[in-house]
Amino acid sequence: MRYATLPLLAGTILAAVSCTDRSPLAPSIDPAVANSKVTTPGTGPWARVVEGETGPGSLYALYIPQNWNGDAIYYAHGIRPPSDPITLNDQDNFFQVRDQLGALGYAFAYSSFSENGLSVKDGVQRTHQLRGLLTSQLPSAPAHSYAAGYSLGGLVALELGESFPSQYDGVLTMCGMVGGTPSELQYVGDVRALFDFYYPGVMPGNVITVPSPPLTIPEIQARVIAAITPTAANPRATLGLYAIASTAQTQLAYAPVGSLGDPSSTAFQSLVGSLITALYYQQVGTDDVVNRTHGHSPYDNRTSTYTMGTPALPFAGLAPLIGSMIAASNAGVTRYDSPPDAQNYLDRNYTPTGNLQIPVVSVHNLWDPLVPFFHEGMLASTVSTAGSSANLLQRAVPNYGHCNFPTALVINSFQSLASWVTTGTRPAS
Repeated sequence: MRYATLPLLAGTILAAVSCTDRSPLAPSIDPAVANSKVTTPGTGPWARVVEGETGPGSLYALYIPQNWNGDAIYYAHGIRPPSDPITLNDQDNFFQVRDQLGALGYAFAYSSFSENGLSVKDGVQRTHQLRGLLTSQLPSAPAHSYAAGYSLGGLVALELGESFPSQYDGVLTMCGMVGGTPSELQYVGDVRALFDFYYPGVMPGNVITVPSPPLTIPEIQARVIAAITPTAANPRATLGLYAIASTAQTQLAYAPVGSLGDPSSTAFQSLVGSLITALYYQQVGTDDVVNRTHGHSPYDNRTSTYTMGTPALPFAGLAPLIGSMIAASNAGVTRYDSPPDAQNYLDRNYTPTGNLQIPVVSVHNLWDPLVPFFHEGMLASTVSTAGSSANLLQRAVPNYGHCNFPTALVINSFQSLASWVTTGTRPAS
């Protein structure tokens, strides 16, 4: 079998982050001090758009609607590669959502943040600053304020809601890292560690060290496809893929359409896409994360025992063989040790407390290749332990991809949140 074409992969991967208010995380900014420009769109829902800069290079944009309904939305974007420029570009494909919310009368504000990569702390600071900036452009303070975000921005929005429940009335998180930063990094690290065990030497570097420049998606795709393709010398090459996907700690997402034994099927191609997605983000993000943990390993598997999870196999008869491969990985996988200071940094930036004092709607694809659906289970458990389940509504979308939500779904999810906030009645589902 040859897997060289895998036409679905490019699109799948690229479609691919009791409480009292703490002190504000950053000083409020007087808009008169910052350089800003005001434009008046000739068409569309916006009366004016104000753009400027806060902090060390953080850009912001404020959208004031023609017919303001009295409410405001503060949006946090998803993770961006550390080397990308700081811009207000629509890397999340969110502008269409923004404009439809503007047509409904909502004021809208968002920030570029002042840095890319795993910028949870900076994202919280810069997004929180938007409150004063936006209010200065409105006739009065908003009646209701909502924090919303995609991927990493979903975790930013959740932290804002947990930290400042008297300043935000509701949170919408989409495809969010709501199980926390440590859990996401553990998943990506485990995928890389097990890939190196089953396919040694295919990827440069290791879990915590990546040569510069990192590989691109096409380069990683070519290496992965070559590694998993059976040959006369290695007819079982694909088994490593199935072993990673069947390991409880690294259950690669895939759309259950067709057979995992058919390389042309959606199931097989999305499974490979999930592997490539995790390896890509490990490549582009490792230096950034290690720098944030002061050169210490952010990944720890020294006591991990890899076990069989839900089998992801072309036929059930492979289960004993795959089970033995997973058991063998525990003896042969490279072990890494993360010191307490690195783990403390990741916990602070951010592991949700679960103490929800305002409504939170969390929407997630069932088969997310980058921020797996297990994040939702972790959030539900944390919230339940904190006794706050009444303030959490989770929606599972039967779709493959990361943050590739139709605009109508996002608008509907936000309207559900707004109705919950204004009426006090939690939606049934």
